[in-house]
Amino acid sequence: MNERHMEHFGPDLGRGPFSSQRIETSALQIATAIAQVRFPLSRSDDDIRAHASFVRELADLLAPDWAAAMTLNVGPLQSLQIQTTIRVSGPENSLLECWLADSVGQGPTAVSPNSVTWNAGVVIETLAANRWYRVLTPSSGVAIATVTYAGVRNWYWAISRYARVFYSARLTFV
Repeated sequence: MNERHMEHFGPDLGRGPFSSQRIETSALQIATAIAQVRFPLSRSDDDIRAHASFVRELADLLAPDWAAAMTLNVGPLQSLQIQTTIRVSGPENSLLECWLADSVGQGPTAVSPNSVTWNAGVVIETLAANRWYRVLTPSSGVAIATVTYAGVRNWYWAISRYARVFYSARLTFV
């Protein structure tokens, strides 16, 4: 009779964790095994999503050179300005390509805002004024951009890191 048991997520630790030949896969497997000790007892979608984010965060800490995930927080419209905080997965310098897009999945917009100010992060290159940049994050891993626009318009920040593109929530100017 097989006396193993099934875990909610991840490998059966009765045999010990195994490691693949790819560091990013191994990091995710190990993070999943570690995260089992705090698996949510409820079955709510929000709790499971939060747990999945926790596993991703652990994997990024275990293998930071392969961590591509980032967090984009768009603030509210205040005095014709919207501030966006871009946080990479660990406290490290990262080179990001950032552009304003008209919708998710699009390249740089043709319509520029009045101004874009980088409050944190160093602009390495401006590819198109007020809409497309290469930015170096400080060692904290956090870049902050403020977009100013005096009209009615919607944009999304698109951030490329390690050949992946992440889109922010909508920046809505009314």
